[in-house]
Amino acid sequence: CMRRFRQQHSVPILNALKVWLDDMAPKVLPDSKLGDAVSYTRNQWDYLTRYTEDGRMPIDNNLLERDIRVFATGRKCWLF
Repeated sequence: CMRRFRQQHSVPILNALKVWLDDMAPKVLPDSKLGDAVSYTRNQWDYLTRYTEDGRMPIDNNLLERDIRVFATGRKCWLF
């Protein structure tokens, strides 16, 4: 159910983004901020689109990030 929804709604948007990225890649300076962003997104494309293949996979990892923030913040405090 969720996979079908993502395939129907997210995949067309992601495909349009991929076309734009592929079109922009040769036009932007590689060392510019936009060039870095385009290159990074193209290199991470498989990971970015993986959630569309499995409806159980969350779109983001905010829950995990929030859970480990305590340890990252504590690690900085424990140094002093």
